[in-house]
Amino acid sequence: MTTSTVDSFATSADGTRIAYDLTGPTPGLAPAIVVVDGVLAHRLPVTLAVASALGDRATTLRYDRRGRGGSGDTPPYSVDREIDDIAALLEVTGPAALLGISTGAFLALRAAADLGAGVTSVLCYEPTYDIASGEPPTDPRMIAGVEICVEVGDPGSAVELFLDVVGLPCGLLPRMRESPSWAGLEAIAPTIAYDGRILAGVTLGHRALMGRWHQITQRVLVADGTASAASVKRAAESLAAVLPAARRVTLPGHGTDVPPEAMAEAVSSLLRTAGAP
Repeated sequence: MTTSTVDSFATSADGTRIAYDLTGPTPGLAPAIVVVDGVLAHRLPVTLAVASALGDRATTLRYDRRGRGGSGDTPPYSVDREIDDIAALLEVTGPAALLGISTGAFLALRAAADLGAGVTSVLCYEPTYDIASGEPPTDPRMIAGVEICVEVGDPGSAVELFLDVVGLPCGLLPRMRESPSWAGLEAIAPTIAYDGRILAGVTLGHRALMGRWHQITQRVLVADGTASAASVKRAAESLAAVLPAARRVTLPGHGTDVPPEAMAEAVSSLLRTAGAP
């Protein structure tokens, strides 16, 4: 079948406009899934391909996290405001599953803990932090370093710093700077620190996720790909081990570029079992 995608906006609790698109049936006519992107990503083509592969099995909502794409960004930043953004989107879809990718997996889990029945289930794909490692969840440069670069008007250095944190070989940096996508990365460079704060919130603060796993009673599917990095596999194993209703799966294909059809099948399976006891 042919699916159509419609663009719109929601308004978060602090008045920030959040851009999103809907693919599939009208909300309320099918189970819904909200895609929660990771660091430096917003409404990637692959998630549109997943939405198209789901077809009429689900209503898929993809959105630009605050500070990215067509969404606004009201200072000061807090993770709570990102949860408010998801709550505003759930007013559009009704109760929905969340597909959290990379760092977005931990934002999705925080939303599951905070929003309760509004989140029916969660699919965490390639979570980035091994909670069993005992190591800090984020490099301090991902927050303080990035914020300093942005404050002095040098978003390119903020992106470079992040790429260094994640281990990009130095020899690839000049090629990336010359690519057409570099300007887009600079435009959303301030949001790198947002993801840093989400990761920090896994273990730090009075509402740290580490002390709230028991509150996430929704069905959770923790997934990676057959070619995902060993560190990602360890992170997925450790996360699935602490969540009360989690299941672990490895999707056929690659890692970050797992085939959309495989992801769509995982989403469809999660939606079918979300209401199971």
